Amino acid sequence: MKRSLFLTALLALTLPTALAAPASPRTKAQQIALLRVQALAHAAITPATLAVGGRPVTFTVPNDYLYHRDLRVTAYRLDDFLRARLPDLDALLARDAAVMLYCADGYAPIARLRDLVGAGGWIAASSPEVDADTRWPAVTYKDKPLPAGQIGYYLVWENHRYPEKPQPWGLVDVDVLPAGTTVR
Repeated sequence: MKRSLFLTALLALTLPTALAAPASPRTKAQQIALLRVQALAHAAITPATLAVGGRPVTFTVPNDYLYHRDLRVTAYRLDDFLRARLPDLDALLARDAAVMLYCADGYAPIARLRDLVGAGGWIAASSPEVDADTRWPAVTYKDKPLPAGQIGYYLVWENHRYPEKPQPWGLVDVDVLPAGTTVR
């Protein structure tokens, strides 16, 4: 009984202050977290979810964005992955939905779904240039070493058109968001 009276008194003292406090602007991380909750659809990128979408293909990405050279990759077709994980893909395309490509380091570029589907995107899982345990060659990005283990899944394109198309690495999830979604 004493405990509930104490909690009630504490709540009564703090509630008016909390209600009167001006709303602080959301950080980008808070906005992304909110968008993840409001996603129309979600697809996690794992070895099992990639395999459901089809077989991997090995090819060369000319002048790769991250490595700044031709890079051999083993990858899964982005369209096949999306169709396997999002059964209502055509309806989402008709609604002009957006896609957030969420990465392990918090980077989360947003693009229109219709700009990605049919555009020759691939989710690269590894490079045959290194052993299977390493998956990727180490690289330097913006004058900082990027260990091979941080590259993870990497979005690449058949017709190398960066910066038109996002090319994130460390890709973890694809979230489908309502049309016109932006993060400031």
